[in-house]
Amino acid sequence: MTEAPPPDPDSARACLARLYEMDAALEQMEVELPDDVRPVGAEARRRVHSWLTRLGGGDADLGGLTEAMGDISRMMDALAARLLLVPWDGHPLAGKQKS
Repeated sequence: MTEAPPPDPDSARACLARLYEMDAALEQMEVELPDDVRPVGAEARRRVHSWLTRLGGGDADLGGLTEAMGDISRMMDALAARLLLVPWDGHPLAGKQKS
Protein backbone atom coordinates (compact mmCIF):
# COMPACT_ATOMS: atom_id res chain seq x y z
CA MET A 1 0.00 0.00 0.00
CA THR A 2 1.39 3.42 -0.89
CA GLU A 3 1.63 6.13 1.69
CA ALA A 4 -0.39 9.30 1.20
CA PRO A 5 1.61 12.39 0.26
CA PRO A 6 2.22 14.91 3.05
CA PRO A 7 -0.54 17.48 3.43
CA ASP A 8 -0.17 20.90 1.92
CA PRO A 9 0.95 23.34 4.69
CA ASP A 10 -1.51 25.95 3.39
CA SER A 11 -4.38 23.47 3.76
CA ALA A 12 -3.35 22.68 7.33
CA ARG A 13 -3.17 26.41 8.15
CA ALA A 14 -6.58 26.99 6.59
CA CYS A 15 -8.02 24.12 8.64
CA LEU A 16 -6.52 25.53 11.83
CA ALA A 17 -7.97 28.95 11.05
CA ARG A 18 -11.42 27.43 10.45
CA LEU A 19 -11.23 25.46 13.69
CA TYR A 20 -10.40 28.65 15.61
CA GLU A 21 -13.39 30.35 13.96
CA MET A 22 -15.63 27.44 14.92
CA ASP A 23 -14.40 27.55 18.51
CA ALA A 24 -15.06 31.29 18.74
CA ALA A 25 -18.57 30.86 17.32
CA LEU A 26 -19.34 28.01 19.72
CA GLU A 27 -18.04 30.06 22.64
CA GLN A 28 -20.40 32.90 21.73
CA MET A 29 -23.32 30.51 21.31
CA GLU A 30 -22.63 28.81 24.62
CA VAL A 31 -24.08 31.58 26.78
CA GLU A 32 -27.32 31.66 24.78
CA LEU A 33 -27.93 27.91 24.48
CA PRO A 34 -30.98 26.47 26.21
CA ASP A 35 -30.20 23.84 28.84
CA ASP A 36 -31.46 20.98 26.68
CA VAL A 37 -28.77 21.53 24.02
CA ARG A 38 -25.84 22.64 26.16
CA PRO A 39 -24.33 19.13 26.04
CA VAL A 40 -24.34 19.29 22.23
CA GLY A 41 -22.49 22.61 22.34
CA ALA A 42 -20.00 21.21 24.84
CA GLU A 43 -19.39 18.15 22.65
CA ALA A 44 -18.87 20.31 19.57
CA ARG A 45 -16.30 22.42 21.43
CA ARG A 46 -14.60 19.30 22.76
CA ARG A 47 -14.23 18.00 19.21
CA VAL A 48 -12.89 21.33 17.97
CA HIS A 49 -10.34 21.45 20.79
CA SER A 50 -9.32 17.87 20.09
CA TRP A 51 -8.56 18.70 16.46
CA LEU A 52 -6.81 21.93 17.38
CA THR A 53 -4.54 19.91 19.67
CA ARG A 54 -3.93 17.26 17.03
CA LEU A 55 -3.14 19.70 14.24
CA GLY A 56 -1.09 21.89 16.56
CA GLY A 57 0.92 18.82 17.50
CA GLY A 58 1.68 17.98 13.88
CA ASP A 59 -0.98 15.32 13.26
CA ALA A 60 -2.15 16.52 9.89
CA ASP A 61 -4.67 13.77 9.08
CA LEU A 62 -6.70 16.12 6.92
CA GLY A 63 -8.86 13.27 5.63
CA GLY A 64 -10.10 12.54 9.14
CA LEU A 65 -10.42 16.22 9.83
CA THR A 66 -12.64 16.72 6.80
CA GLU A 67 -15.14 14.22 8.14
CA ALA A 68 -14.91 15.63 11.67
CA MET A 69 -15.46 19.20 10.45
CA GLY A 70 -18.56 18.05 8.59
CA ASP A 71 -19.90 16.52 11.82
CA ILE A 72 -19.03 19.63 13.83
CA SER A 73 -20.65 21.87 11.21
CA ARG A 74 -23.87 19.85 11.39
CA MET A 75 -23.83 20.17 15.19
CA MET A 76 -23.36 23.92 14.89
CA ASP A 77 -26.21 24.16 12.37
CA ALA A 78 -28.49 22.31 14.79
CA LEU A 79 -27.44 24.60 17.65
CA ALA A 80 -28.05 27.73 15.57
CA ALA A 81 -31.48 26.43 14.54
CA ARG A 82 -32.30 25.70 18.18
CA LEU A 83 -31.27 29.21 19.18
CA LEU A 84 -33.69 30.63 16.63
CA LEU A 85 -36.56 28.69 18.20
CA VAL A 86 -36.05 29.99 21.74
CA PRO A 87 -37.33 33.37 22.96
CA TRP A 88 -34.48 35.72 23.87
CA ASP A 89 -35.03 35.34 27.61
CA GLY A 90 -34.66 31.56 27.26
CA HIS A 91 -38.14 30.74 28.58
CA PRO A 92 -41.29 29.89 26.63
CA LEU A 93 -43.93 32.58 26.62
CA ALA A 94 -46.90 31.85 28.89
CA GLY A 95 -50.40 31.84 27.48
CA LYS A 96 -51.52 32.12 23.89
CA GLN A 97 -49.52 34.18 21.46
CA LYS A 98 -51.25 36.77 19.30
CA SER A 99 -51.31 35.99 15.62
